[in-house]
Amino acid sequence: MIKFFRHIRKSLLEQNKMGKYFKYAIGEIILVVIGILIALQINNWNDQRKLKQQEQTYYCKISEDIKTDIKNINRTLVSLKERKIIAKRLLINLLNVHEDKSVLLQDYLGAIRAYDYIPTKAALVDITSSGKLENLKNSALKNEILNHYSEQDYALKVIEANDNEIFQKIFSYNNFTDFGINEVPLYKDEYGPELSALLKSTEWQQDPDNVLFKHLKDHMNMTVILCSREQQLLQDIKVSSEELFNKLSNYCN
Repeated sequence: MIKFFRHIRKSLLEQNKMGKYFKYAIGEIILVVIGILIALQINNWNDQRKLKQQEQTYYCKISEDIKTDIKNINRTLVSLKERKIIAKRLLINLLNVHEDKSVLLQDYLGAIRAYDYIPTKAALVDITSSGKLENLKNSALKNEILNHYSEQDYALKVIEANDNEIFQKIFSYNNFTDFGINEVPLYKDEYGPELSALLKSTEWQQDPDNVLFKHLKDHMNMTVILCSREQQLLQDIKVSSEELFNKLSNYCN
């Protein structure tokens, strides 16, 4: 093509047709400019297409993270429900003043253990840390994503503060040996009969005025309340997650 244009210019010069030569030269320049503009437009279209694909990929990744979050929230809610049932049962048995302490100890671990909800934020971290947040062109959806994670972080801070408060109660019993921690079913076999006999606990469960009795009563009472509070917060996160997941699924599909 270049040789063809060069041949035409040479022919016009040899024929001393300067007017036509200049017109042709201007036309050739215009064609070159048009070609460059077309090439730039094609590159721009390709760049926009890649950005659109990247935006869709980000929405899909966030959607997958939230789908995982919803599963984990459901698992945590089930755990909290069971923990609250056990704590209330332990509290009822405690207040009924049982002679057999094992009735209380068999529920003790179930009342203090819980499955913690840990959100999946890999996609959001990747987007923000790589400076690609501006690639999410849907401002309304982007703001909803950011607000969701912001509100979730706040709720989890509240849950963490409450968990720390109740966690301190676990380690603030004055005397674990008197309490009978070694008699908890999960740990009992670890001690054996000889050591278990030497670590004999007291019958604190028969005395409502005993410090251990009062401590366990307060502990289980707060466990029921804080489990309920955590359920409320996680339920709010779940609702927000489901709404956002549905919106992201539309873009992803």
